[in-house]
Amino acid sequence: MAIEKVKSLADMLAREYGVETSYRIDPTGNTAFAAAVQPVLGANPKRLGFVIVNMGGNNIWLAPRSNVADDYGFMLVPNGGTLNMIWNQDFEMVTLPYYGISNAGGTDIFVMEVQVF
Repeated sequence: MAIEKVKSLADMLAREYGVETSYRIDPTGNTAFAAAVQPVLGANPKRLGFVIVNMGGNNIWLAPRSNVADDYGFMLVPNGGTLNMIWNQDFEMVTLPYYGISNAGGTDIFVMEVQVF
């Protein structure tokens, strides 16, 4: 049995799943949080996974609804709190829009998503 050489991860994903993927960093451009609700990720039916990291010194809350608040949503603690989702574990939650709010202004986030190309 001949072993096929895989030239890259993209090549392996194309062979295994029949799809090409691409990634985007900070797709909405909203990387600085204020004490008001703002979009973090738009709805994307092609999204396979994402990671959102709280880079600042304040708590951040994220939810798939715009009524996110400091008592509703996923809380990301300061200096590295992370929310990540992937299609084969979190299913449709990966494709939803996400909104966020901070308990104080000046909190930066890092966002990266992977989607079907």
